[in-house]
Amino acid sequence: MDDWVSEQVLRALEPAALEISLQAADEIALERQGLHQQWQHRLERAHYQVERAARQYHAVEPEYRLVARTLERQWEEALATEGHLQADYTRFQAEQPATLTVEEEQAIRRLATAIPAFWQAPTTTAADRQAIVRQLLERVVITVRGESEQVEAQIHWLGGYATQATLIRPVARLDQLSYYPQLVARVIALHADGEGPSAIARQLNAEGWHPAKRCETFNAAMVGDLETRLGLRTSAPITFSHRRSDEWTLAELAHRLDIPQPTLFAWLQRGQLQGRQVPYGTRYFWLIQANEHALEQLQAKRTAAQTRRQDLP
Repeated sequence: MDDWVSEQVLRALEPAALEISLQAADEIALERQGLHQQWQHRLERAHYQVERAARQYHAVEPEYRLVARTLERQWEEALATEGHLQADYTRFQAEQPATLTVEEEQAIRRLATAIPAFWQAPTTTAADRQAIVRQLLERVVITVRGESEQVEAQIHWLGGYATQATLIRPVARLDQLSYYPQLVARVIALHADGEGPSAIARQLNAEGWHPAKRCETFNAAMVGDLETRLGLRTSAPITFSHRRSDEWTLAELAHRLDIPQPTLFAWLQRGQLQGRQVPYGTRYFWLIQANEHALEQLQAKRTAAQTRRQDLP
């Protein structure tokens, strides 16, 4: 994150980018000036209504009490409207970003070529860099997509414009990855093809998949651990506590119905199967709920799908 912000700051200080940014700031200032003029017109109209209501109230004869009360109420309403409008305008002014003076723009241009070298100098401290950033940025907004590795970052620059990007952060677990369901489906498919952990790891790396944490590539141990968590590979029979009689691991259900595990996992992801993840040591396994009636329905669904494929020309 810090590296990305630093990169954006240095890019913004490049002479060409700087001129574009200053020009954009000027355009925003002109737009802001137009908005201020609109506010002034609204305030002037509101003040005119107040003065008009006051004149009408003071012009009425005292003996016309009913008319006087009506005009007094209209005067008070006009005053309240003007007050609310003035408060809204004050908030509008407070929300507007700071603008650069001509002298500040000239100083920025003079420093544009010197700051990158100063930024990279070994004698420059983190506090020095933060001081530069504070002169350019209004705020940085970071939004993490759920618990995934994807982070939405926005830089709000002084002058009113913004830069945004999607960044990648390290996460602790595979199941936090935004593409975890697709990764699991791919591992299940490769396992069903008879590939071992080493071969699966090589294939995942070749296809551009990335594990969690700060690792760049998969290895056999990672794949083996994932297969074990999915119930694809066990070195010894596993006994789950509180396991119901109608619950199956993916491997068990695939063997029972002669349905590929990728198909079962896809049905599970789409909500066509009900299941839960249960802990076993430090790992988690899927247990799929399927009683005898559900098993018959799944087998019929599988048979129907095979029949449709056979009927295709």
